[in-house]
Amino acid sequence: MNNRPFLISVFFFLLGLIFGVFSALFNDYSAYFGFDPFDNSNPGVLFFFKHNIKVAFLLWCGAVTLGVITLVNLFSNGFILGSAVRTTSTQIGVFRTLLLVLPHGIFEIPGLIIAGSAGFKIPYELLRFALGKKEEMITEEDAKEFFKLVGVSIALILIAAIIESKITLKLAEKL
Repeated sequence: MNNRPFLISVFFFLLGLIFGVFSALFNDYSAYFGFDPFDNSNPGVLFFFKHNIKVAFLLWCGAVTLGVITLVNLFSNGFILGSAVRTTSTQIGVFRTLLLVLPHGIFEIPGLIIAGSAGFKIPYELLRFALGKKEEMITEEDAKEFFKLVGVSIALILIAAIIESKITLKLAEKL
């Protein structure tokens, strides 16, 4: 297994996160990231799972767009998280903000980064082939690894949705 698609995913997510934090220093996003960010008054597991699986699907689509959609979505999601955390921290404090992000975020963020790795996997292997670093464009092993990454990202996103609907919402109500 090659770690480069994973490292590329981490890089673009963190880059977006950093830009989001710095952007929130100079822009007021409070209209976008209020204390109650949910449109649905009683969101359940399916609400959060459907939202994040759509994001993951866009990340996986990098496999057919030479990584462009994956890059844009990793950066965008990092940016949104960074600006939301910075904005919310000024509203309710760092500790409370982390209480609202970390319980599900420890599964959701890696799930999205791994989905990004899947989106970069195929373009990365095509580039290696074009540069003469491998003999076949896409091997059976490459395809298996792509689908393993997709499966792991789905599992992590499902765990995050369960935690977000059962734990994070209860914490939010108490804060």
